Amino acid sequence: IKDGRMKVVSEFVIKQMNKYPKIFGVRNTLEESSKEIINLISKGEGSKLEFKSTLRINIHTSDIDHRIEHANMKTLAAFMNSQGGTLLVGVTDSGKVQGLEKDKFKDNDALGLHFTNLLKHYIGSEFLPFIRFELYPIEDRHVLRIDCFPSKKPVFLKSKDDEEFYIRNGPSSVKLTGR
Repeated sequence: IKDGRMKVVSEFVIKQMNKYPKIFGVRNTLEESSKEIINLISKGEGSKLEFKSTLRINIHTSDIDHRIEHANMKTLAAFMNSQGGTLLVGVTDSGKVQGLEKDKFKDNDALGLHFTNLLKHYIGSEFLPFIRFELYPIEDRHVLRIDCFPSKKPVFLKSKDDEEFYIRNGPSSVKLTGR
C-alpha cells in the first residue's frame, strides 16, 4: 500500500504517514522522497546521472524492445566501470517525468522481478550487491531510481554471444573495444 499499488488506499496511508511521522517511524515520507527525485531531475544528466524514458517499451512502437533493455543495462555497466551513478527510469531526456506506466507491468513487484532478471541476464548475479533500486511515486506516475556503486572488477555486458565493456564519459556511456 505504501508503494502506491492501491491508489485510493495509498493516498490515505501517505496522508497519515505525513500527519503522524512519529507513529510511522523515522523514515522519510514518500512526499520528501519524491521531492528528492524532482531535485535530482532538475540537475540534468551528467557523468553520474542518466535518464531513460522506459525500462523495456519502445515509446515509438509501443512494443517491448530488447534494445531498450540493453540501453538501460549498458548505462548500469558503465556506471559500475566508472565512478558509480544514478539511473532514473521513467524520465525523458528533457527531464519530464513520464513514469513507468508505459512499461505495462501488472504491479510493482512484477517490475522489480523483471528488473532483477535483466540484471542477472545482462550483467550477472555477482554484481547485484553494487546496485540498489527503489520505485518512487511522483504525482500520478512512478520513477525507478537505480543507484550503482563502482566495481573494482570489470563489468561486462552480455550481448548475444559477445561481451561488451562500457564506461561513462560525461553524460554518455561509451563502448570500449580493442586497444
